[in-house]
Amino acid sequence: MARKTYSTLLATLLIAAVAFSCSPTNQALKRSKKLADAGLTYEATMASLEALERKPGHQKAMIQVKTYGEKEIKAQLREFERLADAGETVGALDAFVRARDLETRADQAGVLLSGTSAYLSQYNGLKRNYVKDLVQQGDQAMDQEDFTGAELLYARALKYSPEDQIFQEKWRGAVAEPMHREAHRLYATMKYRAAFYTWADMETVIGQSYKNSRQYQDSSVYHGMVTVGVRDILAPTRQELNLSQSIRADLINNLVRTDDPFIDWVDWNDQTRYQSNEQPDYLLEMEMTDWTEVPGQMTRYERQGYRREIVEKKDANGVVTKETVYHKVVYFDVDYRVYIHGALKFSLVDPIKRSILTSREVEEQSERIVASADYTGDPANLYPGQWGSISENKATDQVLTGQKGKLDSRFRTSYNPRIVDDMRETVKNSLVKKTSVTLIETLNSPLFLQ
Repeated sequence: MARKTYSTLLATLLIAAVAFSCSPTNQALKRSKKLADAGLTYEATMASLEALERKPGHQKAMIQVKTYGEKEIKAQLREFERLADAGETVGALDAFVRARDLETRADQAGVLLSGTSAYLSQYNGLKRNYVKDLVQQGDQAMDQEDFTGAELLYARALKYSPEDQIFQEKWRGAVAEPMHREAHRLYATMKYRAAFYTWADMETVIGQSYKNSRQYQDSSVYHGMVTVGVRDILAPTRQELNLSQSIRADLINNLVRTDDPFIDWVDWNDQTRYQSNEQPDYLLEMEMTDWTEVPGQMTRYERQGYRREIVEKKDANGVVTKETVYHKVVYFDVDYRVYIHGALKFSLVDPIKRSILTSREVEEQSERIVASADYTGDPANLYPGQWGSISENKATDQVLTGQKGKLDSRFRTSYNPRIVDDMRETVKNSLVKKTSVTLIETLNSPLFLQ
């Protein structure tokens, strides 16, 4: 017993060790060591940093970052001095930046690397005139409205002076100005939606507003907003009417949650329509074109089996023994097949012109089979099997005792009418989702709202 326990413990530890060695962090550290052995210290340091960032506080990763990082920073600073003495300003600055970035990234990961501070004054002196020339060239490109060239030049200057706010502002101007002008052009041609999102994309790129972009976005929404009234769903039967009311409520909820600034969704039912003095810009008209249910359709399959019986036999000496006897019987596999199909048609209509802007139909279906079994006797003593004749024994007849568990599970399964309710909900939710997605795609199309 003790030997078995020891073997189990040993196997568990072996599995844990294999899993640990195959973890992404350890794989990255192994790759880092191979790179370092090949002389690629910079790549080795980066691989160790990735492992440490993936698993903060990992001791082995911190040691490798410290070891390879210090070695690489010294190498980059030697390269900085060599290139600076040779008059290769760009190469020297890039070498210092690589060393500085390594220090910064390692510090963020919790490992202290140093060395660049001793060369900082030399670096600042070397970059001063070069960065100044880059900014001047960027200003000239801006004057010539070469915004792409200016953006690249300012980005290069920021690489060497990332904290300089003047350079940051110049870079933001080079990036934002062409997008700002394009948004104004769209706004002037009454393409308010496109203009709004152009300004929004611009602010995402530069991280803040530019000039009067916020005011123009508000103005775009004011001039470009439309109201869409959601009509009641036409349904020919009482069941479809009840379902359609639930579908409509869920659909309105989905549409409102899109938070589209240009669309105001209105619950335009019959009561609201008669009480309102204003007409929505567009109407969403819907119709349940199909709802088919085929619940509880049963199919029975005749199966061959055996009924087990334990009989007592008494020999000539009066000794009683028990013997298991199998009798051929027939039982039934039963399948309850439930099928539901739903279809919803919707149209976006201009109520003034009575023109249909778009019309789509979505559909969904669901089918479930609930398996069970039927037998007139005691299922506990029923076994699956195969035989050629119920009245004649043959060599090919056999009792499939290995399949007893599968047969018992079928007997434990019973038809549950709640399955139909679950299927209705599934089909209904799918119709709502498909309608929402299709409608939003239509409304977001440039052919609809510009």
